[in-house]
Amino acid sequence: MTPGGPREEQRVATGIPGLDTVLCGGLRRGRMYMVLGLPGAGKTILANQICFHQAAQGHRVLYLTLLAESHTELVSNLQTLSFFDPACVPGKISYLSAFTILEQGGLEALAELIRKEIKAHKASLLVLDGLLAAEELAPSRQALKKFIHGLQVVTGLIGCTTVVLTTGGDKGLRAEHTMVDGLLVLQQRTFGVRTLRELSVRKFRGSAYKMGQHGFEITADGLTVYPRLESMVDGNLVPGAGKRERDAFGVAGLDSMLKGGVPAGSTTILLGPPGSGKTLLGLSFLAEGARQGERSHYFAFYDAPERMLAQAAGVGLHLQPLMERGDLEVSFRPPTENILDKLGTELLTIVRSGRVRRIFLDGYEALRRASTRNTRVARFLAALVNECRVREVTLIYTAEATSAFGPEVKFPLKGISMVAENILFLRMVELHSGLRRFIAALKVRNSAYDPALRELEITNKGLKVGQPFAEGQMLMTGLARTRTLDPTPVPKPRRKPRAGTVSSARATSPKPRRNVRKRRGT
Repeated sequence: MTPGGPREEQRVATGIPGLDTVLCGGLRRGRMYMVLGLPGAGKTILANQICFHQAAQGHRVLYLTLLAESHTELVSNLQTLSFFDPACVPGKISYLSAFTILEQGGLEALAELIRKEIKAHKASLLVLDGLLAAEELAPSRQALKKFIHGLQVVTGLIGCTTVVLTTGGDKGLRAEHTMVDGLLVLQQRTFGVRTLRELSVRKFRGSAYKMGQHGFEITADGLTVYPRLESMVDGNLVPGAGKRERDAFGVAGLDSMLKGGVPAGSTTILLGPPGSGKTLLGLSFLAEGARQGERSHYFAFYDAPERMLAQAAGVGLHLQPLMERGDLEVSFRPPTENILDKLGTELLTIVRSGRVRRIFLDGYEALRRASTRNTRVARFLAALVNECRVREVTLIYTAEATSAFGPEVKFPLKGISMVAENILFLRMVELHSGLRRFIAALKVRNSAYDPALRELEITNKGLKVGQPFAEGQMLMTGLARTRTLDPTPVPKPRRKPRAGTVSSARATSPKPRRNVRKRRGT
């Protein structure tokens, strides 16, 4: 601490992956925090995970329960989790039930017990589990607020950080919730047949924190919090002046169209229906980067690594050697019930590692399915694009067109300009009674490019982008037709009939009737 400067606040690390990031460093020492959530939300696991992490750091912890659940059962449930260390119980972590004291002596007896036990155990962390029991036995709301205030004063003077767990009685936020220094809310939300867990910080006095709903999951390792990607991006960073100007695809015809490739550090969307060649084009982009000594990463949802390697080898794209020497990384997750914030954390880790220069995300539809709010995916991608831009990582991702054929082309998401600087459009057309692929550059920001529609061929020797479709027209509509190359025949002029002959027109035309007036008497 510099003389005359602000005092550096001591922090209590929770040891929960992602939570200290949300709290910008952890809990503040000597403060009181409340964790609010309905039964099954994960409050007890969260609190014990903090306890065992602090015990591993050499601190003493007092875990005091106001529940009827026995400590034997509680510890038995915790033994299934990887963070549980039996050597810490009871030496560094002391479990104590105060339910009988509360029932017989009320809040005053409970407050006295807490003061004595904190001093006896020299605890630097106190967990009070089951505040709802104290709420129900309190003679009045004022008495409960007085109890919380007194506990705050005592633990603050001693320097003991306090974590209070409560369900809130399913009545929402109340006055006593505003008295604590921080309020963390754990929720389980149901979307159709799917249930997701989310954590939010309602207040956190004296410190910044990440706002919004952050996804989390409970596994055999305990809680893992995934900070919302949009809250993690630093808008003050600006792109650096990189040495790379263009990132090529390794497909000669396409690189010629793009005047050498896409701008380095930009984001490109490969838009097209299934079977149009999007995945192979993205893999070719990664392979070209790996051959140039740039580490590339394939973020896949649909094809496991073994299947991907076999498919790429079938078109002459051999990726196994690139993976073995570490220039090509592959991560795969099935497109089932993914958590969007978890995917965001993984992507952000890759981007910020400083090793990877190219990322191929295959594809947008998996992100949309992972999100429970369709309107959020565009903001998620915008944050990812900004992070890639400032770190000079070239990002390519695929998106399926809503129709394979037809006169209308729809983008699968709104606000395309903020999530893609370049757009490559791939499509199949019926021409001469066969299906043929073509590729076109719809947009390349701040760069010249060839807008012609060129044929894309997938051969056993790789991808090939050929010459423009000279014989076809209306290809973008999906209703292609062959262009007529010969000029339209001009009709021959009529020949004048010779003397003494009658033209066919006159010969076949009926004679006009004369309007002859009949005379009387004839």
